[in-house]
Amino acid sequence: MSTIGAVTYEGIVAVTQSDATDDTNGPFAGFIVTVAGTIQFTNIRGGTVTLTVLAGLIYPIATKRVWSTGTTATGVYGLQSPPYKKIMDPGNGIVLP
Repeated sequence: MSTIGAVTYEGIVAVTQSDATDDTNGPFAGFIVTVAGTIQFTNIRGGTVTLTVLAGLIYPIATKRVWSTGTTATGVYGLQSPPYKKIMDPGNGIVLP
């Protein structure tokens, strides 16, 4: 038996792409694009990832920056969820937003 969960987002905002700074509306609980392509982003742990994405699908990946360089997908929107609680990861000392 499996269980399928649902995720509720509080809002959606257009993402400001930047190679230098995190989006001031983030971090985001995920993102969606309106035109397929590639997206380069920084996750909340600081790792940079590049993915090929399809339009209209929700990508539930916690993201704090979408890069101008390496991003060909357009209409990038950040999905907002209830505010993240700051927690300390005991494994490496990283404070997660």
